[in-house]
Amino acid sequence: MMKFITITFKRPPYSLREEKISGEKKVVRKGGQKRWSELTEKQTKVLQIIEENPRISRKALALKLGINESAVQKHIENLKKREAIRRIGPAKGGYWEVVER
Repeated sequence: MMKFITITFKRPPYSLREEKISGEKKVVRKGGQKRWSELTEKQTKVLQIIEENPRISRKALALKLGINESAVQKHIENLKKREAIRRIGPAKGGYWEVVER
């Protein structure tokens, strides 16, 4: 006859994991929504590049940032949702306009 043992490990909720930095504990929020005004480092770079060249293609953005075109598309979609950029004109021949900084 087999006997089984159940072991339960308790840990903090995913959204409040602790990160140790030089002996100090720092609560890091992971997996939550960013505030409206907060942009990721890549999104900020996308905005800067678009300001320099509003007619830049997704492919050129991907090359400049060193990421996949699909990742660039996600950053663009997030920026459009935050109303930080707006597309003026058609997909071919149009350009991007930075709305807020």
